[in-house]
Amino acid sequence: MPRIIRFGIAGVIATGVHVSVAWSVFNWLVRDSTVANVVAFVVANIVSFLLQTLWSFSSRPTIARFMRFATVSIAGFLAAALIPLLCGRQTIWLPTFAVIICIPALSYVLHARWTYQAA
Repeated sequence: MPRIIRFGIAGVIATGVHVSVAWSVFNWLVRDSTVANVVAFVVANIVSFLLQTLWSFSSRPTIARFMRFATVSIAGFLAAALIPLLCGRQTIWLPTFAVIICIPALSYVLHARWTYQAA
């Protein structure tokens, strides 16, 4: 199976983890969507790192690699927050479509060329 397909599948799994953790934290621990999503982001990011590292890129998990992975994840988060400002906030469809297309593509390129290529 091509690496980019494995990358996409791992991303879908991590998204499912995010949704599940956010829902669980919100409904069982604290009724605060910000707290629930921060916890879910951290958990999903760890799951994503392990899936991407071990399965998609067939690499060894290291602290340095995790730090690069987290940097790319945070950059993706910031880009997702900025895209609606660039596209215009009067409609949901253009910015949402742009985020769905741009963030995974940007993440894949950065991971392939930096996270998993750096020494």
